[in-house]
Amino acid sequence: MFDKLMNRFDDFDMDKVMEVVNLVWNNREKIMDLIENLPEMLRDTGDNIESAGESAIKASVFLTGDNKGGTSAGKMSELAAGALDRCFEEIQGASKVMAALGKELDDIKIPNVKPKYIEVLGNKVIGGIDFDEDGLFDNPAKRLQDGAGRLNVIGEDLGEVAKSLRELGGMLTDTGKDLNNVGEKLKSSGTTLRSFSELRK
Repeated sequence: MFDKLMNRFDDFDMDKVMEVVNLVWNNREKIMDLIENLPEMLRDTGDNIESAGESAIKASVFLTGDNKGGTSAGKMSELAAGALDRCFEEIQGASKVMAALGKELDDIKIPNVKPKYIEVLGNKVIGGIDFDEDGLFDNPAKRLQDGAGRLNVIGEDLGEVAKSLRELGGMLTDTGKDLNNVGEKLKSSGTTLRSFSELRK
């Protein structure tokens, strides 16, 4: 039976085994020091990992809010987007009023009477009257209509910003959820690692 057992170790390189034994023996103090300090190292590492997990969870609460209905980055983005939407609607309303007022002013005409000249014996003499219309408020009307156009452009820009804020809010909420999952896993890993420091012989 002893021969059978020894036959299983025929392919062992005894020189390498001795090298390992010598390595362990020559570093026995460092190894013993590591073994003695290992529980404290595990505890500290576990505490740090758990602390990182708690920080990640706090960051996720800022991004997604909590169950108490606190303000979150996602909600703040939505509130800002809503405010911009309302501004967009107000600007559109003001733009329509300005454009309508500009059109009304543009439609106000005053009669214009101009003499019609003819030449008689080399001299210009009035030969009749031309009746025409001039716009009384052409200049202000044009300014109002131009202003209405610029307001429309500003309103459209605000609408785009509101859309971007809503997309950002959605991304922040998703990131917050992922961060919460990471935080929970880090906390669990830290607790598990710390528990190894409490193992007894």
